[in-house]
Amino acid sequence: MPNVPLFFVDQDLCTECGDCIKLLPQAFRKVEDEEVAEVHAELDESHRPKLVKIMAECPGHAILWKKK
Repeated sequence: MPNVPLFFVDQDLCTECGDCIKLLPQAFRKVEDEEVAEVHAELDESHRPKLVKIMAECPGHAILWKKK
């Protein structure tokens, strides 16, 4: 199954809420020794609806698509 397009967490925008980590731990984790999140894995297409929802609900609008 194909992967969703690449995405990332803009750590300057991250509000440290941890919602993305709680809702989609397959893709997000806490940066070691910091409170911000980071992407640690690609997702297959079946996770796209959940990812898009998390992106839309992110309080800092910190989860963004990578531009090619």
